[in-house]
Amino acid sequence: MKAEALDAGKPTLAEAVYDRLKQDIFDFRMAPGERYAEQELANRLGVSRTPMRFALHILAREGYLQRAEGHTSWQVRPFDLDYFEDLYDFRIEIEVMAVRRLCAMEEAPDLSEPCAFWCVAKRHRVLDGQRVGREDEKLHTMLVALADNREMLRTYVDLTERIRIVRQLDFIEADRIEAAFDEHAGLLAAVQARRAPEAEALIRSHIGASRAAIRHISLHRVALATRRGRESRIAAKAA
Repeated sequence: MKAEALDAGKPTLAEAVYDRLKQDIFDFRMAPGERYAEQELANRLGVSRTPMRFALHILAREGYLQRAEGHTSWQVRPFDLDYFEDLYDFRIEIEVMAVRRLCAMEEAPDLSEPCAFWCVAKRHRVLDGQRVGREDEKLHTMLVALADNREMLRTYVDLTERIRIVRQLDFIEADRIEAAFDEHAGLLAAVQARRAPEAEALIRSHIGASRAAIRHISLHRVALATRRGRESRIAAKAA
């Protein structure tokens, strides 16, 4: 993993390259199925092939890239929908356990920060999909963290990183963003009131809807996310 490699004394430049490439994959600036030569990527980031090769091998080990034809060509791993569905099943069970623990606590957890974002009138809702996606991940991670089980949190953080790329596709369309606000507001209210059965049902429904949508991710939605990612990359160059 990345941390292990860095602890072994790899250069800081390699870490920066790794972080940049990984973010480009998550933001669809490097789209699923696209192929790249090592030298092309090194030129893009203005680095030598040594830190680039290190970063590529770590990303491949984590499952984001795979070898293409030739020794110096790489492909962003295409979507494996069965793999993501399995992860979503696992995610549901972890989060159900988390809200169950939260509702059993003597004092209700402090959820004022996520409530300030999700529990607002419609006219005040943020409709930027990328921002909503980040806040969604932040909320669900917070719920698991507040459950106060370090091993559960460690497992959940790893799972969250694995699903991040497909999770972002959940917040491209306006109706899904609106639904996320309604679902999260209901969930937060149930947890604060420590209504365990209701909170568990809402978690299953909310994550289950996202899981079911994985099978309906169309090439159009992936293409739309990819186009936005490329536009972002071009804008960053021009800035």
